[in-house]
Amino acid sequence: MKKIIAAIFLIGLFVLPQKSFAEDIIPAATAIRTIPSSLDFAKSYKTSSENLLYLLLAAINEHHYSIEEIQFKTGSVLFKAYTKEFIASVSSQDGYNSFIKIIPADNNYNFSPVLLQKLHNYIENNNAINFQKIL
Repeated sequence: MKKIIAAIFLIGLFVLPQKSFAEDIIPAATAIRTIPSSLDFAKSYKTSSENLLYLLLAAINEHHYSIEEIQFKTGSVLFKAYTKEFIASVSSQDGYNSFIKIIPADNNYNFSPVLLQKLHNYIENNNAINFQKIL
């Protein structure tokens, strides 16, 4: 009887398909991250692209984020907030509307949405300001 039970056990152990003993967990580096839908990464404003770029720079300065790089020709700004780098790009839709997109530089979307809300609120509140060139 013991031999029959041992034989059934060995057949079940080696012949029948088994799950591996390793954990079926995807490493954090390769895990798919979902982007929260409540964040406004891109938003349209009724102002020129140059004015929107200056409003963005003023908003970054107002909230004491550090500006790492500004490219006026392409309309992009690299800034650092809460030890995380972000890229903001401004483009023109037509003569009266502009578009702004703010994304993290390392594509890691695990951050507080308050940062984007602060920048967009500042731009919306001060959108009536038109910047003029001083000669």
